[in-house]
Amino acid sequence: MAFKHSLSIMSARFTTVYKLFVFLLIVATLATGVAVGVLYPTLADFIDQVKELQIGQAIAEYAQTVFGSEPGAQETAYDNIVAVYHSFLDLIDGNSFAINLAIVLAILLYFAFIVFMMWGMYSVSDIIHNFMSSNSKFGFASNLIVNFVRAMRYALLYAAVSLIYYAVGVFIVWLLFISVFKLSAFVGCAVTLAVFFLLTAIRSTVLAGWAPAMVSDNMTATSALRKSAEMAKSRFGYLLGWYFAYYLVIFALAILIGVVTFGIGSVFIIIASLMLSRIFDMVVYYRYTGKRYYTDVMNVVDPTIKQRTI
Repeated sequence: MAFKHSLSIMSARFTTVYKLFVFLLIVATLATGVAVGVLYPTLADFIDQVKELQIGQAIAEYAQTVFGSEPGAQETAYDNIVAVYHSFLDLIDGNSFAINLAIVLAILLYFAFIVFMMWGMYSVSDIIHNFMSSNSKFGFASNLIVNFVRAMRYALLYAAVSLIYYAVGVFIVWLLFISVFKLSAFVGCAVTLAVFFLLTAIRSTVLAGWAPAMVSDNMTATSALRKSAEMAKSRFGYLLGWYFAYYLVIFALAILIGVVTFGIGSVFIIIASLMLSRIFDMVVYYRYTGKRYYTDVMNVVDPTIKQRTI
């Protein structure tokens, strides 16, 4: 029922998808420009040295000898790849300061990108709340400005929590990948991807009620986070299963449409899925707290009429 209502609400406010698309496109373009401007000068010498190794040429020469009939040529090409590999490791050791600095800068840039992204996502939550609570329609740009302070408090804390969570998650996924990959490359990739989706689903489950609690009950960021954890505890199985299946479907759909549209459709699918998950979070929170809400301009749902489950 919650998903059905989410689709109905999204249909009523579908123009917000286009506005979110433009907003995230601007943020991503600015982030890419800043990243190139900051990271490239830091790694310029290292990149030039890597180019001199001609790694691609060494791999191509070895690939050609695999299908050749001269064993000696294949052995020579293989020795060349090994030599290039060791030279590459020496370059990493010789440029360790620049590489470590670039990693730190990349983490800071990623943090800033998530903050501005979640600024927009908070506005989406508030727009959906206004529609669900009173059938009101507010502009996206004006909402960004009006809610800037509250949105930034939420976005900064969200980015910090996500960064820590994914730092641990990436470590777990990497250990799993190198362990399973030794047995089977296909199984290793499949299991790693499944674990990644599971970790993302757990994060979404725990944080599902965070923005809804802030925009609908006017809670502070920390109080809303505790409220979200309470909601997740009471509906953990349902939310986890829904989000895990949802991410799998979106992933498959993005790949399928991306192949047909040369990647352009994938971007729109991902952004639309972000908005739909925000709406779903709001519907679940409304039903959890027993609030009446509009699913479209003509229909209002009262979750207290029946048993308050989702």
